[in-house]
Amino acid sequence: MRRTFFMAKNRMKNKKIDSFFDHFPPKVAEYCFQLWHDYSFDFIVSKSRDSKLGDYRFSPAKGHQVTVNHNLNPYAFLVTYIHEVAHLTTYLAHKNKVLPHGQEWKTEFYQLFEPILDEDLLPAELVKVLRAYLQNPAASSNGYQPLVDILKSFDAEPPAGTPLIELEEGAAFALKNLRFIKGKLRRTRYICKEINSGRNYLVAKHAYVLPFENS
Repeated sequence: MRRTFFMAKNRMKNKKIDSFFDHFPPKVAEYCFQLWHDYSFDFIVSKSRDSKLGDYRFSPAKGHQVTVNHNLNPYAFLVTYIHEVAHLTTYLAHKNKVLPHGQEWKTEFYQLFEPILDEDLLPAELVKVLRAYLQNPAASSNGYQPLVDILKSFDAEPPAGTPLIELEEGAAFALKNLRFIKGKLRRTRYICKEINSGRNYLVAKHAYVLPFENS
C-alpha cells in the first residue's frame, strides 16, 4: 500500500518511476524507492553509456537528478544507484566544499549501504565483497576488481566482445560503429584514438569491445 501511495503522489513529478521496481534486487527495492521518496530527486533510467554507469547532477532550476544506465544487472544497478545518491546526500551536507569522492562521500556511501548489507537481502558473496569495498570505496566501482568480478557474475548473458583491459596497448578495436587504437590508461579509462578522425576518446577499461586486425 505504501508503494502505491508514493507512486500515485509523485507520478506527475517523475513519470519514469513506474518502472522503478523493475531494476533493483527485489528484497532491497523498497529501500531504494524510499531513498528516492525521502530525498525527492528526479530519477532517470538512462540509455547505455560507455563513459559512465550513472551520474548525479544538481541545478537550482531543475533540482537534484540521479541517472543509472538501464542495461546494468540488478546488483550493479543497485551499487551505481547508491553511489550516486551518496553524491546527493554529500551535497546536501557540504554543498561544493568537499572533494567529489572524498572522505565525506565515502562515509555517506557506506551509511546508505549499511542497512542492506545483510545476507538475507543480498547474496552472501556480494555482501562480503561490498563490506571490503566500502571501507575505502573508489571513485568508480570499476576501480575495485573483486567488485567488478562479483557484479559481472550476475549478468544474464556475457556481453559480446572482449574487455578492453585485456587488449595490448596499440591494439585495434571497434566500439559503437567506430574503430579505435588502444592507448594508455588514465585512472579507470584508456585514451583511445579513433582511426578515421584521429580524435582521442576515453573508454572505460572494462568496456566490451570487438578487436580486429589493423592493416
